[in-house]
Amino acid sequence: PLHDPKVKLEALKINDDDGLYVARHSAAHVMAEAICDLWPQTKLVYGPPVDNGFYYDIDLDHKLTPEDFEKIEARMAEIVKEDRPFVRYEMPRDVAMKKLAEEGNEYKIDNAERADGDTLSFYVTGQPNESCFEDLCRGPHVPSTSRIGAFKVMQVAGAYHHGDASQQMLQRVYGTAWPDKKALRQHLNMLEEARKRDHRRIGQEMGLFVVDPLVGPGLVLWKPRGAVI
Repeated sequence: PLHDPKVKLEALKINDDDGLYVARHSAAHVMAEAICDLWPQTKLVYGPPVDNGFYYDIDLDHKLTPEDFEKIEARMAEIVKEDRPFVRYEMPRDVAMKKLAEEGNEYKIDNAERADGDTLSFYVTGQPNESCFEDLCRGPHVPSTSRIGAFKVMQVAGAYHHGDASQQMLQRVYGTAWPDKKALRQHLNMLEEARKRDHRRIGQEMGLFVVDPLVGPGLVLWKPRGAVI
């Protein structure tokens, strides 16, 4: 209850670091919902905010490509436009574990087993008991989907569950979110300028070295000009 003296409320702004962190966490949920809508066989694993954005690990047989990003972003835009609230609810641990077992997502069961406490929390984009997206999550989140700011799906990479190469290879889908479209454009422009100055590309264009995937990613093979330098 708000009148409880032990409850401390803190207002966050999306322009602040803490507020942007929460918005990116919420954007990860919106992206996960979009992917599940487009590919219902998706198994969600884990989706945290990170520096300059967020990602979500997924188990999906369909190999995502940059051509899929536009479809994901379009579905995300629809979810944002619906302005559905992020609603938290909690369950006793034993009840929640039974619920997760019935849903059959072994990754979420693993996440729950690693969580502390006697209760587990879930977030619904909508209202509990309705046909809405929900995810096992500690939170917090923005009040509703329309508050996540400007976003873009950036790239997809491979990732092992818990970094264990003996496990199933997952797809890690990266995105970014910013307070508004102007801030997003500035970030994308900065990335483009950094790409233009990338020594890994410039050095090969100047004939200083080559990088061959048969030798190993990131292992430089010096050409004569590079060896002289």
